Amino acid sequence: MKPEQFLERWKSEHINSGTQQTEASKLVEDLVSDAENEGISREMLAQAAGGALVNYVVGAIQEAVEEALR
Repeated sequence: MKPEQFLERWKSEHINSGTQQTEASKLVEDLVSDAENEGISREMLAQAAGGALVNYVVGAIQEAVEEALR
């Protein structure tokens, strides 16, 4: 699986409108661990995410909250 596909799948399975931004650091740890189990390195994830993984996770949380408010 490509890192981009992994990120999208992981995001849909782990982040929703109830996810708190205070959980972002723990979520990044979980994301990296899950990805490594799939043979995807932290560097590959960061590249697919367009930068820092914590920013990706925080952005995903914000998207989930905004989507729930629509």
